[in-house]
Amino acid sequence: MLRALQTINRPRSLLQVEASSELYFGQLLRDEAEKSVGLLGIEQSQHFSMELYEGRVASMQRFVSMCVMFHELGKRVENFFSKLTFGILGYRYDRTHSIMRIATTASPVSGADVRERIHLLRLSTKVKRALEVVSFAWQKYRQRKQDEALHRVGLATTNRQSKFRSSMRQQSKE
Repeated sequence: MLRALQTINRPRSLLQVEASSELYFGQLLRDEAEKSVGLLGIEQSQHFSMELYEGRVASMQRFVSMCVMFHELGKRVENFFSKLTFGILGYRYDRTHSIMRIATTASPVSGADVRERIHLLRLSTKVKRALEVVSFAWQKYRQRKQDEALHRVGLATTNRQSKFRSSMRQQSKE
């Protein structure tokens, strides 16, 4: 189902992959796929390639953007103190002891996985709540039936006791 990438060999074993002209990711795959493959097979193929993209390209882009952002932030702080104190308290952040030690680790979980987990958590919360409601209603129903049964037994007992008393009275009168 996956076709080989059209590549151009470059010196020192580097490959250059041609840029895609698709309107959306997977357009060419969807257009060229056989009807027997089905959408599920196409989606699985795209899912695998998106995991590769997330693990290789997207995480590197995030890392580079974080480095650029923190470099610019450090440069602005350096310039701010230098301008504020007319050069008295200025410093060069590339010569300082701490430099810039910022932990910028890429997320090991893709955004799609997080979105899916959130959806599953919401669904599981709804199911748990529904089970609590049904369980509470069942306990209430069972308690009501027990109370009705006790009430009937209690009435039967009082009826027997009243019949016994009346029979005792009749016997005592005779």
